[in-house]
Amino acid sequence: MIAGKEEKSKAPASSDEELLNHNHYNELRMNKPLYCPSTGAEIEQQGTEQQIERIPLSAGSTALLIVDVQPEYWTDCPSVRKDFPHFEENLALTIEIARKQKAKIIWVRADYRKHHSPWLTQFERLRGKKADVTVELPCEPESDEFAWESFATPEGGETVIAKSSWSSTSNTALMDILRVSGIDTVLVCGLITSVCVQHSAFGVFEAGYRTLLVEDACGDRGMARHEAALALYGGYMYELITSKELADPVKGLQKAKPVWITMDDVKGKKRSNSNESTNRIQTYITSSKRARSSSDQSTDTPSERSSFDEYERPNKKIVSEINVVESSTSIVSLLKNE
Repeated sequence: MIAGKEEKSKAPASSDEELLNHNHYNELRMNKPLYCPSTGAEIEQQGTEQQIERIPLSAGSTALLIVDVQPEYWTDCPSVRKDFPHFEENLALTIEIARKQKAKIIWVRADYRKHHSPWLTQFERLRGKKADVTVELPCEPESDEFAWESFATPEGGETVIAKSSWSSTSNTALMDILRVSGIDTVLVCGLITSVCVQHSAFGVFEAGYRTLLVEDACGDRGMARHEAALALYGGYMYELITSKELADPVKGLQKAKPVWITMDDVKGKKRSNSNESTNRIQTYITSSKRARSSSDQSTDTPSERSSFDEYERPNKKIVSEINVVESSTSIVSLLKNE
């Protein structure tokens, strides 16, 4: 919010339905055929919005992604609280449903520092250095200033990810976590709708996951920005759902069932996946050594050549030591001979 400008006063909304009325942004909705030139008359006939068939939601393969629900964007941000008086209860209900039905819950916190967030320089240039504009926002759980919101605090066993940009999928381990957890559907909610929530939803959608935005468990710096984002991308990039719909016993989030792993899975699929991971690691190491060797032949010592040759030999036993780098989705593997 730019300092020195006053917002026009708005009458308080009486219900969530009034808050989520998108009539002013109907012209932004994607309700016309894609890549199909039409006359004005044809567009008018085709202008009715297509209803998306609701596929059942199984908690066992669903993750709830809670983006940037932290004091900097809620308690300390009156421009968001002003237009979203029901956000706390709607988000609390969404979290309660996900926990009750045993969905995977992933929390995301902003960690914006210039040494790992190069976009901050341009953001500061665009927004200017003002008292009400926070540029760097470190995520330091050990700090005395670090806090969660009382209505939205992680519990034991839930995952917390720090992100360095507006997207929860850029330079984080989110995609790996979803993959190994067997997730195919992601519910996205949090703050700010048109910025970090939108970018995170796009990253998940782009990766091929079914993406749903819990629209009444999101908030923005003004209802107009929130409604415009939903009108632009709801039904186009992600499905829209409310916290009340998630609670529906028939059409809402269904309780997770036990996961069975049969002996066939152990002997077949699991071994195949293990081999696939090993092959990826081996390919990475092979490519790296070849690149290093071709770029500087003079540094290719006999010991390096010997190690490379031994690595290529299938009958040579190799032990893998894997170090996971938290700030990246990449897994750096160092192989050494026994």
